Amino acid sequence: MSQARLTVEEHTEKQPSHKAIDLGNQAKSKTAWLVFDDINVDLLTFFTCVTTLSSIALGKTPWKLVIPAAAVGIFLFRSVFPRPKPPQGLVLITGASSGIGAELTYIFASKGHDLILVGRAEDQLAAVKKNVEDKYHVNAYTIASDLSLPGSAKQLYDHVKNKGYIVNVLVNNAGLGGAGDTLDQPIELVERMTHLNCISLVQLTQLFGADMIQRGNGWLLHTSSVGGWMASPHQNIYHATKHFVRAFSEALSVELRAYPGIVNTQLMPGPTDTQFFTRGHAEHTIAFATEGSVQDAKEVAWAGYNGLVAGKRMVASSWGVVFTAVLFQLIPRSLHLSLAAFFNSPRNKTAKPPGKDQWQRGRNLEA
Repeated sequence: MSQARLTVEEHTEKQPSHKAIDLGNQAKSKTAWLVFDDINVDLLTFFTCVTTLSSIALGKTPWKLVIPAAAVGIFLFRSVFPRPKPPQGLVLITGASSGIGAELTYIFASKGHDLILVGRAEDQLAAVKKNVEDKYHVNAYTIASDLSLPGSAKQLYDHVKNKGYIVNVLVNNAGLGGAGDTLDQPIELVERMTHLNCISLVQLTQLFGADMIQRGNGWLLHTSSVGGWMASPHQNIYHATKHFVRAFSEALSVELRAYPGIVNTQLMPGPTDTQFFTRGHAEHTIAFATEGSVQDAKEVAWAGYNGLVAGKRMVASSWGVVFTAVLFQLIPRSLHLSLAAFFNSPRNKTAKPPGKDQWQRGRNLEA
């Protein structure tokens, strides 16, 4: 495989007609409810727990009998839950030049997948391509594309289709962040952040996902964030976009019940040592100063890959992420907002930027 560079024209292209916008699409639903998937397994687990506790509270059943019976039932629900096969075929990864995207690239390459690597940094993409081809003997095709620009997702899809590639696995990993108060941020930054994190992600999912439905199989992995569970002063726009990604991916999992061959997984990282956070100046926040709060990108990437293989609807990168997400749903909103504002406030200490040179990574791929 080789490489390509895509550019997108300014906003001069023809805009959607008002007729298309006003008429929209007729409401349709192909959702299948009686599916033995993780959603219904969770529901069965929940109702088993509620029934067990209610029975004990009413005093109708001895707890020494009902609790072991409930535990056995829950264990059976979860142990016989069918797991899909590991991903197969060609993998397209956005944001593949560094961080979590680069680590996912190495993981998929180690499993024998050919790759399409998409990102803005052509030099780093070239380095990742060389690394995976030299180490794992797979084919990699790089596309330099800025997905924060209008029309870029459709252009990327058309380019891939015209090349004759069939994408079996889509990894929506590209993202843009920005720390600081909302009204102090450049409007251009906010526009491109929203477009990349939300619109391009949805459009790529629609375009490649429709092809997967026609073939009857496919894998979708979206990189969300623990920030998707928070309202976060000083990281307002970025975390709001991750709210969008979380809601979109969760609802999509329900819609895809009608297509059992399609796996849809959402990866929720916490603070991770990547260029993404240094570019968004998030490394200057208190959250990054908390000991043990920042994860390694490789660890996060493996959590995402393993969650996709297991067919999970949502996977957290660590138990700390799970704790944080649950905590911020349970505490009062005033405390929620105060804590989020505190952890996203600037600090005096400057964090050391993560390694930026993928050529250095190539000298030690096992690192």
